[in-house]
Amino acid sequence: MTDEKTTGNPVFDYRASFRAKADRVQRVLILGGLALFFVCGMAFLCEWANEHWRLAAALGGLAGLCCCALGIAWGFYWRNRIRREFREHFGTANERR
Repeated sequence: MTDEKTTGNPVFDYRASFRAKADRVQRVLILGGLALFFVCGMAFLCEWANEHWRLAAALGGLAGLCCCALGIAWGFYWRNRIRREFREHFGTANERR
């Protein structure tokens, strides 16, 4: 399915549905990772937690940080990919002069 042009501006219309989906994935990874890190951090600091609970909370916090880092890396990747493909398709501003 091709992206429909809605604004007439090729910068905004180029692969708009992919941009929306990629942005949603990035947001879920970052916010989910931060939420997991926060919840596991609170569980780690609880006094009732024994050694096994603290280990599980520490590993969960590490997984949350990894999800957040993955979300940031995904953001750099998909934005650079879109930028590169757009320049290949439409050229750069210097080439059009």
